[in-house]
Amino acid sequence: MALKIEKGGWTLIFLIGASLVAYSLHKYGMVNLGKWVGSRGGEATAKIDTSKPLELTGSSSASTNDVRVRVNIWVGCAAGLVANGGLDTVSGSIFDKKGLKVSFKIIDDWTEGSAALATNNVDVMLTTADVWAKDFAQFQEKDFGARAFFMVDWSRGADGVIGKQGINSIEDLSGKIIAFAPYTPSHFLLWNGLKSSGLTTEQRNEIFSKAVHTKDGIEPATLFAQQKVDAAVAWDPDMSDAVGKRAGAKKVYDTRIANKLIADILVVSDRYSARNAATLAKFAEGWLEGVEFIRAQPARAHTLIGTIKDFNIPADLAKTMLEGVRLTDYADNQAFFGGGGGESDYANVFKMAQEMYREARMIRRVSKPEASVDARYLAALTGKFSAKSTEPAIEYREPAKGAVPIATQRRSIFFETNSARMGLDSRAVVDEVGDFMRAYENTVVDIEGNTDSSGAHQYNVQLSRERADTVKRYLIEKYRFPAGRMRTVGNGPDRPIETNATPEGREKNRRTDIKVYPNPAR
Repeated sequence: MALKIEKGGWTLIFLIGASLVAYSLHKYGMVNLGKWVGSRGGEATAKIDTSKPLELTGSSSASTNDVRVRVNIWVGCAAGLVANGGLDTVSGSIFDKKGLKVSFKIIDDWTEGSAALATNNVDVMLTTADVWAKDFAQFQEKDFGARAFFMVDWSRGADGVIGKQGINSIEDLSGKIIAFAPYTPSHFLLWNGLKSSGLTTEQRNEIFSKAVHTKDGIEPATLFAQQKVDAAVAWDPDMSDAVGKRAGAKKVYDTRIANKLIADILVVSDRYSARNAATLAKFAEGWLEGVEFIRAQPARAHTLIGTIKDFNIPADLAKTMLEGVRLTDYADNQAFFGGGGGESDYANVFKMAQEMYREARMIRRVSKPEASVDARYLAALTGKFSAKSTEPAIEYREPAKGAVPIATQRRSIFFETNSARMGLDSRAVVDEVGDFMRAYENTVVDIEGNTDSSGAHQYNVQLSRERADTVKRYLIEKYRFPAGRMRTVGNGPDRPIETNATPEGREKNRRTDIKVYPNPAR
């Protein structure tokens, strides 16, 4: 018996089919249904204007005192947990006294964390500035708004690259098998170190093609300790434990050296910020008070962290892990996001991370760092906390004679003929060195000028020294690096890397070597 479909039935079938096609196109990023239908009452497409003052007085029926925060099991969020008294707000805690109800949701997977923010399952996301560079670009593609508004910590030794006996520099990683967790801070630490070394593009690509990918930052340390890989990117305490289990192993470099590279931050969705500015300002204020509590009473803080069920960081481990980070205060936040003028450390990290993710084809376009930040919440805290830095200035000492640099960059910096005047086109090259030195602040740098063999030997030695001094002066004037952090040498033609018998060889010999050493005073 044939089934007769009435005219209205065909219309219904068409609508169902069209809906399924539209959903598929939306799912795979070909169209954005949110522009037409919104999400959860249109909240996902909420727009905020960061140039306008925050509305911190009064409340509307749409506002809430609830804050849902994505965290992973990482000690950097300790100040928030202390302010809350645990994963959920405890009566009498800092957040409770501010009338807040905060719930920390443990989501260890980085992709799931960003998805939770985008789908309104959390309001605030703990992430790192480097991973945020990827997430922000991908959110932009889907017309989802979110901004970084707070800095949580600097990694200061908690993350690093470890290598077997014989691996003493970044260049020694060439041809080796390395384990790391892709698209995480571990990935960025490795990529950035390789990019800032003397390795060629081909050598760097080979390292990544041979690498062992893991799901987290713990497994690489295990694989290294079991001698299944030559090197690993890991975090403490697993990193130090793995080095201790393998004879001759060592840390090649870590975030005690690259001390302004890995930063945890908090990101809020535009939909939440648009309705709950006063709540979010109180949340940031309470978090900073948590930092003050930990600094004043560290033992109590360690004990509290150890008692938090499901966080799985005992008190003694919390103490050890906190030694590898700097929980950031208000002054640190100001400096990080650019309160002192000029390009910020946040912008420096964000731009480098965008370069990595574009290279990996994870994002299609880059954004201005300032577009990804809402600085109004820090501004709202002006006068409530000291703006004076509590971190001691770095003391720089000369490396021991015969010390091996962790990296040697060979840069083609062009100067006018027979002159130490740097060409305008070479300033971009030196700026790359400056960006690196900002992120690897706890290093001492040798700047060595080299020439080919053409001309008088003594003249070439003198000219190469003057050119090295020019590079040093530029870095001091633009980046305010201490003069004592940099040493200059003029090698003239005495250290060729190619033959001087060909034009190509002479061109490679006319170079500036940037040798990077761990600061002995660290």
